[in-house]
Amino acid sequence: MEQAEVINAETRYSYGSFWRRLAAYAIDGSIISLIMVPVAVMYVKGSGLWDLILAFQTAKKSGFQMDESGMGIMVLLGSFVQTIVIISTCSLIVHILYYSIWESSKYQGTPGKMVSHLKVVDENGQRLGFLQALARNFLKILSGAILCIGYIMIFVTEKRQSLHDKISGCYVLKTSFEVPHMQGVEYAGFWRRFLAFLLDIILISLLISPLKMFVLTGGQSMWDIWMHNIKFPNDPMMPSIDELIREAWIGLVTSLLTIFYFASFESSRFQATPGKIAIGIRVTDTLGQRLSFWRAAGRYMAKYISNCTLLIGYIMAGFTPKAQALHDELADTLVVKSQVPKA
Repeated sequence: MEQAEVINAETRYSYGSFWRRLAAYAIDGSIISLIMVPVAVMYVKGSGLWDLILAFQTAKKSGFQMDESGMGIMVLLGSFVQTIVIISTCSLIVHILYYSIWESSKYQGTPGKMVSHLKVVDENGQRLGFLQALARNFLKILSGAILCIGYIMIFVTEKRQSLHDKISGCYVLKTSFEVPHMQGVEYAGFWRRFLAFLLDIILISLLISPLKMFVLTGGQSMWDIWMHNIKFPNDPMMPSIDELIREAWIGLVTSLLTIFYFASFESSRFQATPGKIAIGIRVTDTLGQRLSFWRAAGRYMAKYISNCTLLIGYIMAGFTPKAQALHDELADTLVVKSQVPKA
């Protein structure tokens, strides 16, 4: 296969913008949610809150009237508030430790920041110690508590610092590349990429469907419950906590398998998923080189940002100069047509 002719790129640094940092935050939030959601649902089961909610619903359907003191409502509300407080506190601790450990590591950034080519440094441009990273991330509470003005400061400060950056003496830098022109490269357009994506989704669905059928045997899916509630709005059905746990774990496993599917194929010697191979396109970095597994995994996670823009992030591939979608821009990757070897 003919390779693009490239030269080494010169690395430069600039301050990370608000939108790039927001994209990194969304990616990291998705990663944390993959773990926290199933754990939170399992805690709700153990706390008995969901069973209490179902009991109240059953009593209401039976015509049971709450006592005048409203003691039952107070018990339900108290249990609900307690559960929310415990889950929120645990989530906050996990977030702070997640960011602090990654940002004080040799990578100087979380997986989301690495995908978006960002890193956190101190005032001397050096790697943060764990305690400084811990203080920086704890101070995010303050940035959020003042109506998120602490985050909006990134727009107006000279060095793109948020409030917690200024107080902790940190900067968020973006690694930029002076990318030379690549010879003999033709970028893959929107429709070619869309067809490849459809083929991959069909293949993934065929692989995951048996798993879903096996796990859902003997129970109702959330889809069945949702359809019932649409048809019979006066007789709503609520899922059991076991059904919620099952759906949460299915979502987790499906997400991990999908990420592994795209990352492993796009970082392989083929540089493409089966769908991309069939259409004749492949994924490279901006220098035309093969992605690492983690770079490819990060690129897929960046697709969550493209999803959040009402799919405009994908449509960008139809009109950007190098046919890059939003997640390609964030991950500094390209999708190019595969070259046919010369005879």
